[in-house]
Amino acid sequence: MAFELTKSIIDDIIFSMEDQNAEFVFDAANARVLPLDSLEESETSDFEENENLYPLPAWNSDDGFEIMEKFAESVRVPKVRKELQQVLANGRGVFRNFKNVLKQYPHIEKRFHAFKESEMRAVVVDWYNSLRESWGLEKLNQDFEEYNELTQEDFEFHPYNHQKDNDCVLSEAKLIAEEIKSDFAGNKAKAIAHFWLRKFNYETPSDIDGIICRTLSDEFAGCILFSKCESFAEKVVALTAVFVNQNYRGLGITRELFSRGISYLKRCGIQSFIIVDSVIPDYLEPLLARCGFEKKGSAYMLELTDK
Repeated sequence: MAFELTKSIIDDIIFSMEDQNAEFVFDAANARVLPLDSLEESETSDFEENENLYPLPAWNSDDGFEIMEKFAESVRVPKVRKELQQVLANGRGVFRNFKNVLKQYPHIEKRFHAFKESEMRAVVVDWYNSLRESWGLEKLNQDFEEYNELTQEDFEFHPYNHQKDNDCVLSEAKLIAEEIKSDFAGNKAKAIAHFWLRKFNYETPSDIDGIICRTLSDEFAGCILFSKCESFAEKVVALTAVFVNQNYRGLGITRELFSRGISYLKRCGIQSFIIVDSVIPDYLEPLLARCGFEKKGSAYMLELTDK
């Protein structure tokens, strides 16, 4: 018997798939999931002939482990990825220990649940499409909402406030400086870190503006900062810095900071946004291109006014 696959049915099927203590079937006539042992003996005896009953998609602990492996590989925060992969490699108490690691990083734990749901929904839709083929119907496209790295409701973005945000920015900038030192050697490392920190020696608070990203618990997650030009070019700003706390990298925050920063500058009447750093990280160049920046020599420029 054909039935429509709704979101609530998908949720019920996924919930039952994860219950390894019982066997379940889908009752198409009543659009519900039932434990196999709740059926009458007459119903189970000719189960394969019953056009209203369908076994759920096959699912076991190996499938759950595979999802955890895929998710761990997708985590872009090196520290968290390493911890998760170590748990998976140990093999003992792997499911419990994996959850324990995730609990230390609520934003990544939330991503895992979204990732897991997306993967399991795909399994359910594949199962449903197999049934549709047996009914002589076309397959459905998997048009459910896809897993998204940056969960918007996990973070807040607001304009830079010197009194509230400056200490956090400087503290994080110093941590970035230490990362720089670990990437280079000797005096070169010290020199690069020195010039990096010098970016934040602005003369007055009014010289700097930008967008700050914080978690819902008010932890600093990242920022994009702009320097205002002199009065002769007051409609032009230059990028001072953009960086993300190590624990929140790989979630798309840099992309969101640029997007919100550009919108903010437009609202402020800024006409040009320039980047004059002589060194732009390779990973940042595609993002700048998507935002509309044009490379001019060693600089990047974005015109914010309509042409």
